[in-house]
Amino acid sequence: MSLPTFDTHGNLPAGIHLATWQEVKEILAFNPRRQELLSGLKLACESLKQVGCPRIYIGGSFATNKEFPGDFDVCWADETVDLEKLAEIDPVLLDFKNQRAAQKAKYGGELFLASDIADLHFFEDYLAFFQKDKVRGNAKGIIAIDL
Repeated sequence: MSLPTFDTHGNLPAGIHLATWQEVKEILAFNPRRQELLSGLKLACESLKQVGCPRIYIGGSFATNKEFPGDFDVCWADETVDLEKLAEIDPVLLDFKNQRAAQKAKYGGELFLASDIADLHFFEDYLAFFQKDKVRGNAKGIIAIDL
């Protein structure tokens, strides 16, 4: 399954688009900055996979055609994750202090539990929050990768 093309605003069409690492690399890692971000994300996912995370969801500007995103924004399916084990092997993934500075320093981006509340005004979890264009308010697509 290939990722759909970006719309006129640079977003993916609304929905969750399942992709492989190879597809994400081919579509999103089109310059050195994006390759660096993808490498950091893959490193974080190694820890998540070890503790039972089945899937991640990529949102934010990394899941658009923006040439030089500042970082990546990811939420991860947390229902089956052993959080105690994660705290032991990679506590940075559970460190949300200082606007996730430790995550950005280690991985180049931010990683949230998909079920956590992202928008207190609408009580939306991160999975729903990532699927809205912050500028226009309309639905946009995100990418899912099975670990």
